[in-house]
Amino acid sequence: MQKYLLFLLIVCFTYKTVNAQSSTNQGNNTVHKEYQQTLFQLSGRVDAVIDKHNLTLYLESLYNTNGVYASIIEQTRWNIKPGFDWGISDKWHVGASERINSNNGGIYNYITRFYIQHRGKIGSTIILTEALYEQFNFVDGTLSNTSVNGTTLTRRPAEGRVSLGLGVGRFIGVKEHDIGIFLSYRPYLQFDYVQDGVAFYSNRFIDYTNLRLDAGFLFNKTCYTGFYACRDTNFSYVPASDPYNRNAITPSFGLVLNVLLFSNNMAEKTTDNFSYFYTKQ
Repeated sequence: MQKYLLFLLIVCFTYKTVNAQSSTNQGNNTVHKEYQQTLFQLSGRVDAVIDKHNLTLYLESLYNTNGVYASIIEQTRWNIKPGFDWGISDKWHVGASERINSNNGGIYNYITRFYIQHRGKIGSTIILTEALYEQFNFVDGTLSNTSVNGTTLTRRPAEGRVSLGLGVGRFIGVKEHDIGIFLSYRPYLQFDYVQDGVAFYSNRFIDYTNLRLDAGFLFNKTCYTGFYACRDTNFSYVPASDPYNRNAITPSFGLVLNVLLFSNNMAEKTTDNFSYFYTKQ
């Protein structure tokens, strides 16, 4: 029975992925796909695992080695993100983080993120479901206004987005090590707090999606090294263009190193303390 449920879940997951990525157009309007530069990334992370309270504090960073990730809402050459993940029960987790995005000219915006997750299992397969909220707060000089008197730079108003995400994965034991494989998909709805007449988010159902595959080794439950591949898609509606509906797709590949520091010398460390997969965007 578990195998049939897992198969059904994977089929639904694949259908929603393909449907959201390729057919979120309005009516019969043509969708124009724009493939952005493929990015190659390096990411590092340190986790402090406080075993007694099932709490993990972490600090991670990312660097785009060959360019700037640019979208409607972000510009990122590098970022740094402190955060925490708290297991309020064996299966329910909550967390928050603050990500600082920098382009080549300095800090561009700050992203505050809150989530609640359910981490269950079907057999040895991990099933992650989550609800999250992100708020984008911008710095001065991120909004350009042009008039007869010239161009002025001001602060772009804050924007937000919500998501219902899904992930599937498993750990495969190899002697004292573990191989981790995790596939996640997160569709987002974005919105403006200030209604300024811009129609980026009002004419598409899904505004942004992130499809990501991670794989790597967890050595002695304290060090993880691996690689990932992800596909970001930004769905926009531009009235002045033809066609109006545009999908900006950014493929990226990366290498990651994650080190876990434990609050005491546990004789037996388990993969339950490993939260890297679950706290990724």
